[in-house]
Amino acid sequence: MEHLAAISATASSLGPRETAVIERKAQEFEALMLAELLKPMFESAKAPSLFGGDGAEQSIFGAMLQEKYAEAMAERGGIGIADQVKAALIDMQAQTQFGEGNIS
Repeated sequence: MEHLAAISATASSLGPRETAVIERKAQEFEALMLAELLKPMFESAKAPSLFGGDGAEQSIFGAMLQEKYAEAMAERGGIGIADQVKAALIDMQAQTQFGEGNIS
């Protein structure tokens, strides 16, 4: 219970700037994870020869497109990874703020 109280106290004591930074970092992490999840899909998709086939340009474009898809998915709520990361970051902030020995 003390642990949850410390997290709640930390979350409510964070200013809008700190909260925005934590949310942005959590969203960036989710986008990174989503990009890794999309990678096999992009690797297995074959581009039509009309668009250059599977050359170096296609792999570069595919990597950039994969990254942008992942960012767009994370911006629109993603799959919940950002929420978990945000809670973990707030938890870490609580441990730093209140000392690790005080939280059980």
